[in-house]
Amino acid sequence: MSDPRDQRPEDGPQDEAESIAAEYVLGSLPLTDRIAAENLAKTNPGFAARIAAWEQHLAPLNDGYAEVPAPKLLAQIEARLFGVPATNRGPGLFTRLRGFLAGGAVAAGLAVAVFLALPSPEPAAPPLTAILAADAQALTFAAAYDPAIAALTLTRTGGPAAEPGRTYELWVIEGTAAPVSLGVFDGANVTRPLATLSSGAVLAVSLEPTGGSTTGAPTGPVLVTGVFTLL
Repeated sequence: MSDPRDQRPEDGPQDEAESIAAEYVLGSLPLTDRIAAENLAKTNPGFAARIAAWEQHLAPLNDGYAEVPAPKLLAQIEARLFGVPATNRGPGLFTRLRGFLAGGAVAAGLAVAVFLALPSPEPAAPPLTAILAADAQALTFAAAYDPAIAALTLTRTGGPAAEPGRTYELWVIEGTAAPVSLGVFDGANVTRPLATLSSGAVLAVSLEPTGGSTTGAPTGPVLVTGVFTLL
């Protein structure tokens, strides 16, 4: 398989992302690939959601299998490797790890076999992003919607906080529907729960009196807008 550092799941085909997430959960990735996948999951909510979906999908397998003892060949192996009977040696590394290695190998083999027979989970919905900006306006925001946790995050990337006595208010517009307020905010970062969001939805920030609009629609100037697109 390709190195996830070279083929990033968010930039490549969806099935490549699913394959990497599944192999990560099964533990079949090489160490360098596994580390790269772990680092990617920390910064990419969509890929982290794929890993979580596979963990949930394969979780029932953990309780269905008993450890199988390894064949009693250690004495012959140690005698051939070290030229001394195993009874003259202390408990070596093979002895200490024998049960772990045997059980791990059998469990991994069974997990792969059952994994191939199970239907694939529904692919995770991809994240959406938007850049909010306007001509001759220093204020800018970056927005991201993660369907895996049903939350929208907004980060101010340029411009000042709202002036005293005023506040910013966040609005989302889906298609031809009326704007829906997601509340007021003063900080540089804000997260709001949002059950669903479609590609093409519009996000806007207006300047309102302290406490926000009381009409259900923007009453102050709409400072910046942005359109959500697939990540």
